[in-house]
Amino acid sequence: MRNRSFILQSLLAPALLLSAILTASAYGRPEEDPYYQAMKNIKLFGQIYQEVNDRYVEEVDPEKFIRAGIDGMLDRLDPYSAYLEPESRDELEIMTKGKYYGVGMRIVLRNGFATCAEQPFPGSPAFRAGIREGDQIIEIDGQSTKGLRLSATAARLRGDKKGSEVAIKIHRPGISEPLSFVLIRDEIVPTDIQYSGWVTPGIGLIKLTRFNRGADKQIAEAVQKLIDQGLQGLILDLRGNPGGLLDQAVAVADLFVAKNELIVYTEGRGEYKRQEFRAQKDPLMGQTPLVVLVDGYSASASEIVAGAIQDLDRGVILGTPSFGKGLVQTVIPLDRRGEQQLKLTTAQYFMPSGRGIQKPEVFERGALSVFSKDHRNTAVVQEDEEESDEEPSPVAKDTSKAQAKAPVYYTKNRRSVLGGGGIKPDVQVKNPEYTRYELELFRRSIFFNFSLEYVAAHPDLKKDFKVDESVWAEFEAFLRDKKFSYHPDGWDQLSKLESTARERGYLEQMQKSLDAVKAEFELVRAAEKEKSRSRVETYIHSEIMAKVFGRDAYNEALFASDEPLQAAVRLLQNADEYYRILNIKAVAKN
Repeated sequence: MRNRSFILQSLLAPALLLSAILTASAYGRPEEDPYYQAMKNIKLFGQIYQEVNDRYVEEVDPEKFIRAGIDGMLDRLDPYSAYLEPESRDELEIMTKGKYYGVGMRIVLRNGFATCAEQPFPGSPAFRAGIREGDQIIEIDGQSTKGLRLSATAARLRGDKKGSEVAIKIHRPGISEPLSFVLIRDEIVPTDIQYSGWVTPGIGLIKLTRFNRGADKQIAEAVQKLIDQGLQGLILDLRGNPGGLLDQAVAVADLFVAKNELIVYTEGRGEYKRQEFRAQKDPLMGQTPLVVLVDGYSASASEIVAGAIQDLDRGVILGTPSFGKGLVQTVIPLDRRGEQQLKLTTAQYFMPSGRGIQKPEVFERGALSVFSKDHRNTAVVQEDEEESDEEPSPVAKDTSKAQAKAPVYYTKNRRSVLGGGGIKPDVQVKNPEYTRYELELFRRSIFFNFSLEYVAAHPDLKKDFKVDESVWAEFEAFLRDKKFSYHPDGWDQLSKLESTARERGYLEQMQKSLDAVKAEFELVRAAEKEKSRSRVETYIHSEIMAKVFGRDAYNEALFASDEPLQAAVRLLQNADEYYRILNIKAVAKN
């Protein structure tokens, strides 16, 4: 009871403080005063909390109950505002500092265990100890990792100080007994660059995965190295990049756009009112042609860079429309030691043309909205909803009308661009969609696991390795051994129909027709496998290259089948088309 009383007092204390503030309020009527409204509702919250604790049919955990209230409150704002858990704060600290104390491995969850996802960082403790891609971490300091969340495993591998020890036990494919290692933690500075090199002579590629602290320096070094080796055109790949730090997005864009150009500006309330971010130095590449690749997973900081380059006509954006996250979050400490932190959306950002790229549906509007502007317009919104025959879906939204009404903005060269939902590429190109066969192979980590076994059985592979008929035969034998099977799209609906017919008693009449459709599905499955074969061979090749020669070899093995990448190469090789897209006259080429 003492714990409950303490929590209740903590809840009501802000209400008493606000009561004192209220006496000096400048608002005329209580219902107009936000302090009064806050005091009233905090008091109500405390009363509800006390009644639930005293009367609810089962005893409630006070901390979990209050946390549920906090999470629910923040969820009504937007998907990005959140109270930070300790594990989330660890990840945020790595993002903002760009370094940590650990062993230098990127891990993923495979077959129930944390697994080394790629070759360890060069020079790291894991690298020096001989840890390999595919090694499964089965114990850390004597404790099993089976069933642990990936973040919990990562937290155990990291440490508070340089020089501390961590003992790990791993399972390595091809070796029956576990291997034990004692690693000495060191300062790890992870790279955000997944690949930097050449796609074809003169055309360089840099693939950036995040915008953590130091991303700008990594990009600058990579670009300068390519320039020194004869760079004629650059592809900056931001596909799948979810973003990161705002200042890093500005710093990366600063490497490509002219000095003093506006890169992005933010607008919020109070201290977060309009703030402009401009290029501080001359561009590193001059006017060397530039193509930026984006897709539906390019978000936030990625969109700032792509949007600035597009609005300033510094390069061509190619791919598919980006995610559409144009909100800025600020981390606010809630206590002196910083153990309690709130990540809160405090501003929106806008591109040089003035367009915002935030998808409008991220904010709840209408009668359920918590925003005061919507509250004032509730009657109008309710009237509109009452006239509708269908209940609006919170998931499936028709964006065609919204795009048709999206405001038009103009780039530096007077090209039209749209706001209100991500960056629309200048050239739209997407990879062919995966078949269900390919998706199931990925979902079950078939390529990853097969490559581990294949490399263990063939340790002397050369870099000119190709997937021939013998490799394909081993792959199919592996699938049989693993009892791999799948059903094409539509099979689940057929099974549901058969089940319904059985329950309702008319299966006998339908059985012949159902069997005929099932036979057709077998033909579909065979056709999907044949259609996917060349891509499946590419995935096998890339995974085997990764296990033997590392991450760069993995990326290079995928180049030929990457249609957006190949389209970017063709564009950079066609100067006339490149300048036409950017609305740059021929006289400006030099």
